[in-house]
Amino acid sequence: MPGKLTCLKQEFLIDGEWDGIALDALLRHLKAGIGAGCSSLADAFWITLGAVSLKLLPAVTEQAQAMRATVAFDSGIWVITHDLLTQEISFLNTATGQVEDLPVVAEGGERSAGSYSVELMGIPVVETARGSVTIDSVMTLLYLQQAYAGHTVYGGANLNDLGVTIEVCFGLLDEKATKLKAQSTAAKRSATKAATDLKKALEQRIADGLPTSVDLDTDEARLAKALDAANAEVLRLDTELEAHLAIHATRAGEQAQALRRAADAGTDADRAQQALAPLYEARGQARAALAQAEQDARPRTHCPECDQLLQQAAGPGPACVLCGQPDPARDGRQARKTQRHTAALDALASIEDSLKTAQARAQQAVDTRGIRIQAAQKAASRSDAYRTVEITPREQAKAKAAATAAETRAAITAVRERRKELVRLSELERMEKRTADAAEQARTAWTMAEGDAQHVRQQTAKELSMIYADKVIPMAPDKIRYASIDSKTFAPKLNGRTVRQLARSAGMINIANNGLHLAFLEASRTLPGMLLPCVQWLDSSLDGLGAGDEGALLAARTLQVISATAADDAQIIVATAHELPPAPGTVTTEHDSHHPVIPHARTSGDDTP
Repeated sequence: MPGKLTCLKQEFLIDGEWDGIALDALLRHLKAGIGAGCSSLADAFWITLGAVSLKLLPAVTEQAQAMRATVAFDSGIWVITHDLLTQEISFLNTATGQVEDLPVVAEGGERSAGSYSVELMGIPVVETARGSVTIDSVMTLLYLQQAYAGHTVYGGANLNDLGVTIEVCFGLLDEKATKLKAQSTAAKRSATKAATDLKKALEQRIADGLPTSVDLDTDEARLAKALDAANAEVLRLDTELEAHLAIHATRAGEQAQALRRAADAGTDADRAQQALAPLYEARGQARAALAQAEQDARPRTHCPECDQLLQQAAGPGPACVLCGQPDPARDGRQARKTQRHTAALDALASIEDSLKTAQARAQQAVDTRGIRIQAAQKAASRSDAYRTVEITPREQAKAKAAATAAETRAAITAVRERRKELVRLSELERMEKRTADAAEQARTAWTMAEGDAQHVRQQTAKELSMIYADKVIPMAPDKIRYASIDSKTFAPKLNGRTVRQLARSAGMINIANNGLHLAFLEASRTLPGMLLPCVQWLDSSLDGLGAGDEGALLAARTLQVISATAADDAQIIVATAHELPPAPGTVTTEHDSHHPVIPHARTSGDDTP
């Protein structure tokens, strides 16, 4: 059963005021030429529903803040408002009051406004690996755009999405065949992987020399024996090293003790040397005192001024040696000087004795330090020599034995892995056969289902071709002998020629497009299993038909077919400057650049549709 989509009204919010144009009619004729804005109106309607492949002209975006479409679906009448600033679309069901606010572009897995519009049309939003059903691909089947009407078929559509959309809307998407195809692909992938794994395993076995189970058992036994020998060697060396390391530890202790003694002797020698300094200083002071005492004890016979002998004066008592006058206290004073001299000699002798004793002690400390340093060096040499002779060779031998054990252990692991490879090889052979059989069965099942699906597809294309021929041949009976729809691409053919081959004739492409969209409308009304709504928006549908009598005749015939296709259960919106033949339910409004289809839009001399 086809879905429902009836365009009732399209409005724009300009300068805070909503206004627009009513579209509710079986055959809505927008009689307008260039500059009336018919293409902008059509684009705005589909953009309001969430289409993203269309772009509004600057003349619209600079004036309108929002757009609103009133649409009738099977679920009721909905008012759809597109906020151009926030890029959000609000859906309001006028009967139930249900409101849905959705973004134009979905992010983070949320639903988009376009997909919701498709669901309201009664078309399931299907997503496959080949493509998806989108509002833009559905729009391509319901909206003949002016930009592509005279150039190509399905203009501006994503071909992958369009192919899936046609299959869904025409009832051609065979879920069973699709599922079987996916299963066949997965089974083929599994079979390929199993064959690749088996090939790699066989190549590895060939690289290993094609060993048998007996060969692998023999290798493992030999390697196990070698591993036991290596482990025994490591254990023996560990035992020997334990004893030698204990001896070396004792010698290392002796070495440390000798080093401590040498350090103590060095400290004592330093202290003895430091103790000599005060004695040297005291000896110097004693020598200075002795020299002074000797000088004082020596009689003065010369004058300190002229250095001549002094004249001795006569008189009682001893005379002064300096001035020659009598000096009764001279003997006592001389005796005291002699006594001080003797004391200075004794002090100097005592200090000399102490200094000699200290020097002998310091020399002994230095000698002791040298002896102990030699002893420490000897202990270190003994310890190093013992390690070099007894420990290092055993450590090297132990490392070599441990490496041999590790290599042997790795070799045993490799042998066991190769034994597992033999088992895995058998499993891979069985898996390869099993997956190959499963892939063949899945391929056979998919081929049969695909044959049924292709039969349905060809039958649908045949029926659609008959409808298409009924629509397009009357438009140009003198130019078109027969018309058909390709069962693979659902693209139209005229006289066996594709649209690409008709590219030089814009009028023929326009006729092919008009006939195709009218055929879709008729098929939605008559063919079972169709989900496409019974509505078509034909914008500037007669561009490129040519001038003169021939162009006028083509236009008249095309408009006659359009009028004849209008019916109670369908809606056609056509924008053209030509007169339409009379038909029941036709509503016509005239527009131009001064009276655009957007009533309250600000117009200018360079407006474009």
